Amino acid sequence: MQFKVCDKLKKVYNLLGIAQRAGKLSAGTMAAKNSLTRRRAVLLILSNDIAENSKEELLASSNRHGIPAIAFGSKYDLGTALGKAYRVALTINDVGIAKAILQELAASGEEIKTMGVVEWPK
Repeated sequence: MQFKVCDKLKKVYNLLGIAQRAGKLSAGTMAAKNSLTRRRAVLLILSNDIAENSKEELLASSNRHGIPAIAFGSKYDLGTALGKAYRVALTINDVGIAKAILQELAASGEEIKTMGVVEWPK
């Protein structure tokens, strides 16, 4: 089954795939939560169709540690970008890749839900 990805977000999904291959990404709810608690995460990405309980738990953890969180795409689009089944949550564990993703999201003009902290701590 092939999922159609919005052309404007194609670069963002390509960056997610690069982060996955470089080992700078934690995919899945439990992996994202673990990455947040161990303070490896730089950016939390949630799908738009994540369950409310998981969303609240991950956002509370990201707010507690001062990590920015954004929501875009469906769980199937995020999973396909990583070469896996659906993923509802993932964390980027590298500052450079996280900045590139945020720049591409801003340039795409798509509606992105920003939650929590919007700047990294100095």
